[in-house]
Amino acid sequence: MAGALEPRILIFPGGSAGVVLAIATARGCAAIPARDVEAGLDLLATQPLDVAVLGVDGPLGEVLALCRRLRAAPGGDRVAVVAVCPSGCGDATAALLEAGATVVAAANEQSIGIQLDAAVWWVRRSSAQAAGRAPAERALLERAARSFRAASAEVIGLFVWDATGSILDANDAFLQMSGYSREEIEAGRLSWVAITPPEHRAADERALSEVLKSGICAPFEKEFLHRDGRRVPILIAPALVEGARDRGVCFVFDRTAQRAAEGALRASEERMRLVVRATSDAFWDWDLSSGRVTGSERMRSFYGTGGGDIEEDAVWWFERVHPDDRDRVMNGLRRAIEGGGSTFELWYRCLLADGSYADVHDRGIVLRDAAGKAYRMLGAVADVTERRQMEARLQLADRMASLGTLAAGVAHEINNPLAYMVANLDFARKELRSKGPAARVDAILSALDEASEGGACVRHIVGSLKTFSRADDGALGPVEVDRVIQLVLRMAQPQIRSKARLVTELGRVPPVHANEAQLGQVILNLLVNAAQALPEGKEAENEIRIATALEAPGRVRIEVHDTGPGIAPELRSRIFDPFFTTKPIGEGTGLGLAICHGIVTSFRGEIRVESEVGKGACFRVLLPAFHAVARAAARDVDARAAARDVDARAAARDVDARAAARDVDAGEALDECPEDAAQ
Repeated sequence: MAGALEPRILIFPGGSAGVVLAIATARGCAAIPARDVEAGLDLLATQPLDVAVLGVDGPLGEVLALCRRLRAAPGGDRVAVVAVCPSGCGDATAALLEAGATVVAAANEQSIGIQLDAAVWWVRRSSAQAAGRAPAERALLERAARSFRAASAEVIGLFVWDATGSILDANDAFLQMSGYSREEIEAGRLSWVAITPPEHRAADERALSEVLKSGICAPFEKEFLHRDGRRVPILIAPALVEGARDRGVCFVFDRTAQRAAEGALRASEERMRLVVRATSDAFWDWDLSSGRVTGSERMRSFYGTGGGDIEEDAVWWFERVHPDDRDRVMNGLRRAIEGGGSTFELWYRCLLADGSYADVHDRGIVLRDAAGKAYRMLGAVADVTERRQMEARLQLADRMASLGTLAAGVAHEINNPLAYMVANLDFARKELRSKGPAARVDAILSALDEASEGGACVRHIVGSLKTFSRADDGALGPVEVDRVIQLVLRMAQPQIRSKARLVTELGRVPPVHANEAQLGQVILNLLVNAAQALPEGKEAENEIRIATALEAPGRVRIEVHDTGPGIAPELRSRIFDPFFTTKPIGEGTGLGLAICHGIVTSFRGEIRVESEVGKGACFRVLLPAFHAVARAAARDVDARAAARDVDARAAARDVDARAAARDVDAGEALDECPEDAAQ
């Protein structure tokens, strides 16, 4: 208890400190601002104080920790703690009450003054026993009681009770919580027992016994009955005014809104748990400061390490990434963390319990603090192995469908050389049979040469078909663009020739980072689509042009342009959507351009379309040059090697420093023990 009659208010630093200082001074209190938290704790231990005021303008956890430090510090049991929130503490109110603080909103200066008076009243409840100072103390208590009743703006309910359980007085906040009027209280119609459900009365009796014995008891949860019969969940903190042994005061916090919020949160969490259980995705949460990865039950079963949720360090996860993908995944995560973005997406292979690898799609978000530093990542891993296999089969089926479209033209291209091969071989056979040694050798050799050329032509066509139709593993590497275009043109030439002039403008371009068969599929799709878009019977007017060029350092451009009807603006945005087609029913699946988009994207490239109705369309494919990808990979390797070198040098310096420290310690020990050293 403070040693002086004048209320002494300790004000900790914070955004509301100036406001509290002005209010306390205006109400005749001795306001003592603390320079910082430690200085405030020193004042608490050495000065007679009534109230300590905290500003809730930082993280709630820090404020709660300070409340607990105040209560545990020397002198902390003698003061009331008032927490001033910038605009009301909302759901934090209950936590602050449980930590031993009274809560008030900084926006209402009258409320701050009322709470300061009520806090002083509570702290000085035993001072009324001192007879020599009773009149002055009673005056202080009367002023606090008036303030107490006027606390209508507070979210904290207050009421005065006596030993019989009658409620003698209350502030407006409590009246609003309970539904009773002040007239009913003044008429003596309201009692603590009457508004308490039967199952809570035993707890009330225990609390009353503790209050009568020690003057105060810990806040506890219960319910009281509203005037309309409904139950109101509350947190209640009773205390005894020791100057009058039969009277006490209760602080009441209505938890209805908080309970509703908690119920909504539980329902939301339950919905999320059900969604997590219903989906095949494995969810994870990575704390970047600690390196711990927490995963859903599905993540543990996905990796085959038992049931239940998972909690491991990041190394545990990195070890399960395929060695060939590990550097790429690490670089992707590093870019996500250091790049300032909020989302990321990765494709890689991960090790399963049976020793096999699954193709996975990992995507998520990056959480950052106010300074933009990443502190947490959350994501979901989907097993896309089956989808990748289906996509590969779909790509192959699309290739076969393209070959089916070209079948008539390819058959014609093969039949022509086969016809003169057969004719020339038949001529040579007849010449040899009829004339024997006198046969014309030059004529026979010429016929055989022509047959050989026809065979080579057929071999090239068949080779193109084999290259184009084979089911490969989709591996990426250096691909000569010109070679792929020539291969495709051999197959598409008959269909193009029947519809338009073909113009080729192939520039000198470096190899691209791609897959030969898949790139051929893209080019063939674009050429066939261009031919199908052109009107029949206008071969001399129609034109299909294919061109290549170096777009920029490290990028190669492939263009397929036609002079067809063009694409309407409202259709261009959907042109790469699966199953979208402008062709008549039966002439297209709508998958060709969608597959082209997927293939080009897998090469880390782009595919775009430019078109104007009546002026044709131009499809532009941009692909990374192989040397650019290789150089980027080499830079990553060099950067990792440099990082390892820096780590090694730092470790070596650390070892040297520890060794030097041991030498110094040993020297000091010898200096302190010269006699032992001499021995």
